[in-house]
Amino acid sequence: MCTVITHPAVPIALSALLPQDTASSSLLIAAALCSVIPDLDVVGFEFGIKYGDMLGHRGFTHSIFFAALLAGLITFVFFQNHGSPLTIFLFLFLSTLSHPVLDALTNGGLGVGLFAPFSNQRYFFRYQPIEVPPIGVGAFFSPRGITVILSELKWVWLPSAIFFGLGHLFKRLRDMS
Repeated sequence: MCTVITHPAVPIALSALLPQDTASSSLLIAAALCSVIPDLDVVGFEFGIKYGDMLGHRGFTHSIFFAALLAGLITFVFFQNHGSPLTIFLFLFLSTLSHPVLDALTNGGLGVGLFAPFSNQRYFFRYQPIEVPPIGVGAFFSPRGITVILSELKWVWLPSAIFFGLGHLFKRLRDMS
């Protein structure tokens, strides 16, 4: 998994594609939350749910199905009258789905249950450039934690910043013509 501070980089980048009448700070906050919610599955450890179980870490909450459910629920409950419901749903869906995609790019863990609840198979991408972070706040500030942050800056934040900047540049160029 990426760190909790890195997952929101993707929705921030994707926000550059939102139409002006749909973009709002409340939608961006919802999208950022959607990008970190899948990791709430770690509370399952406290209840005896094993890592590799369907409801374990990187299982159901890291699936395409869960991303659609969460995006649909948040769109329906909070954003019915805030622009195009389909645009909002897709933005929240992609924001949620970005979490397991980033996790599948890390070099640790058991993989991601992309097709749960229909399959408990776990997946990684063949290319796994992102360093998996250590668990715990103390470990985060260790030499290993610094390596992870540098990896996330290179593989997530930099591409996200470029995407965000280009998205806004193209919007300005389009508006000028």
